[in-house]
Amino acid sequence: MSQIEFIYDRAKQREFCLIETQGSLETDRAGGLRGQQRFGQIERLADGKVQMLIGVHRVPGSVVALKKPLAVLVKQPAESDDSTRYGIEAIIKEKFLFKMRPDVILEQELAKLPTIAT
Repeated sequence: MSQIEFIYDRAKQREFCLIETQGSLETDRAGGLRGQQRFGQIERLADGKVQMLIGVHRVPGSVVALKKPLAVLVKQPAESDDSTRYGIEAIIKEKFLFKMRPDVILEQELAKLPTIAT
């Protein structure tokens, strides 16, 4: 009989975030959004909401508690052939929900450009 062992060490946990969008995020890079690529910035606001900034777009969002928490597992080397071992990297209890269309903040970006005197 195979055994599955779960290892939970609160001190080793990292923070993870679950993001839900109404639509898709696209990029012009060949690999898409895979890997450790930075594609934007998410900020928690003082009123408990969040906003995502991608380029010259701002998307307002909200924080929603998950009905059931999710565990992020990473498979670890087993001590024997008949056992499997997983380390719990994080427990996700909330998600950031972005269901609005993005606002363009181009005016603010243009204001930062230097002016050319003629």
